[in-house]
Amino acid sequence: MTETALKKPTGVYFLAILFLLAPFGNLLISFAGSGVSNWHDMNVMIPFLQSVPAVDWLWLGLLFITGILLFRPHKLTWSLALVTLSIVLAINAYRLYQADTNSIDPTFLKVFSVLAIVCTLSILVIAAYFRFPYLDRRAQWMSNQPNEDRRGSDREKKSERRKGN
Repeated sequence: MTETALKKPTGVYFLAILFLLAPFGNLLISFAGSGVSNWHDMNVMIPFLQSVPAVDWLWLGLLFITGILLFRPHKLTWSLALVTLSIVLAINAYRLYQADTNSIDPTFLKVFSVLAIVCTLSILVIAAYFRFPYLDRRAQWMSNQPNEDRRGSDREKKSERRKGN
């Protein structure tokens, strides 16, 4: 019996790498937009890292964990990626709404939030429809063996199955 394999999930792996890099990029862009000229100096960066709120660490950590999980393409990890992108989209929309009350330059925060919303929304829309060639809904979570192709197997006709009862 021949086994049909799914396409290599290179797109999923690329998305996983983006998820892994996103927390670092968000932190660096936020530090660069703070207006401090030597933000990259370790004596300045450590207090910056300590000033990041716990809620931000949670969603940045969720991004990173989702990126790791996407290296194992599965329906559950794909669903987690869509939920994570939705959370990030909501956070960015809230930040855009609250941009004038923040201590960071409001213009920078508005531009950054709009770009983040556009990027997140585009990845979310693409990801919602992109999964089909890569994910097998019958895939087992712990097994590396591909599912067998059931289309070529001999099956009893419906009428013959009923006679056996």
